[in-house]
Amino acid sequence: MLLITVGFAFLWQRCEQRCQAAGKTFYENKTNYLLLGISVLGTFLPMYLVNSCMSYVGNDYINYYRYYQNIAAGREQDVDIAYKLINIFVIRAGLDFQWVYFITCFLAYGLLILCIWKYSKNYALSYLLFFFGGYFFLLGLNQIRQFVSMGMILWGIQYIQNRKFWKYLVCVCIAGLFHFTAFIMIPFYFILNKKIKFSMYFVISMCALPINFFVTDILTFLFKTFLPRYLQSNYISKTYSLNVPYLTMILMTTVVTLILVARSPKERCDEKNRVYFNGVMIGAVIAMFCTWIPEYQRFVYYFFMGEIFFLPNLLKTEESRWKKILLILIVIAADMVYLVTTAGEMNVLTYRSIF
Repeated sequence: MLLITVGFAFLWQRCEQRCQAAGKTFYENKTNYLLLGISVLGTFLPMYLVNSCMSYVGNDYINYYRYYQNIAAGREQDVDIAYKLINIFVIRAGLDFQWVYFITCFLAYGLLILCIWKYSKNYALSYLLFFFGGYFFLLGLNQIRQFVSMGMILWGIQYIQNRKFWKYLVCVCIAGLFHFTAFIMIPFYFILNKKIKFSMYFVISMCALPINFFVTDILTFLFKTFLPRYLQSNYISKTYSLNVPYLTMILMTTVVTLILVARSPKERCDEKNRVYFNGVMIGAVIAMFCTWIPEYQRFVYYFFMGEIFFLPNLLKTEESRWKKILLILIVIAADMVYLVTTAGEMNVLTYRSIF
């Protein structure tokens, strides 16, 4: 699946490069249209089909099925409005629960492919980072509502870069209709495009880690107070312990980002890349505060997923092929350590399809 997706992503980008080089003559040939369409479809379909056709994979699958049953039975169900409307549409159309996944996965992967096309300078590498970064497993196969929400937030990045607050706000509000955690991204519009010294991030991070040991009870109380729907979930019931693999993944990704930024200061100063850089750094700071509590890691995803665009864009400026490979392998290795140790708890390693 991954090889097919990455292969078609590479072909897709090659088609676009030919298009840019050839100008109008590219579009005069219908074969080029067909090739471009096949490559885009080939990039989209593998992950979409694997995700949308799964059955009882991930901790959240049973929760989503319960939502569907409750709504179908006319019982009150506390779930975000857009996801609830999708369930109502499927039920009234006389379709079974799997159609809820077909629709939400279409939205999630549709937004993903649009964002990679919009922001990334290396489509194939972006898909590799999406897969090995754990987003396919932990979001696609488990937290599909938040995946759709994150897709809208990522699409809204362009409005932070271009300083169009109201359009960004619309994106956040739509995202919040799928997963209410998206609303925390509203105030970050005023922060992500600012020039913030690395020393400030460093000091806050160093303070955050030791404080983390003392504020676990406070953060747990806040979570139970403001997110009561998760009281009986598979997340809130866990015994908290320091998540070393998660911390390793965050630190290694941040270190590689800093290395690339140090080697490409002009790229970092670029206003568009500044949003990604600040996102990664803010995500790392938040991660320092929530290494003990898995529920808060949901918030980090909103900031860190920008790495799938930012790292490929920075690597474009790295001349040494071996250094590129080494840095990519460091990030992937750190991500894999976290993925392997977490995927089992998320129940996403044993795949079952509807067929």
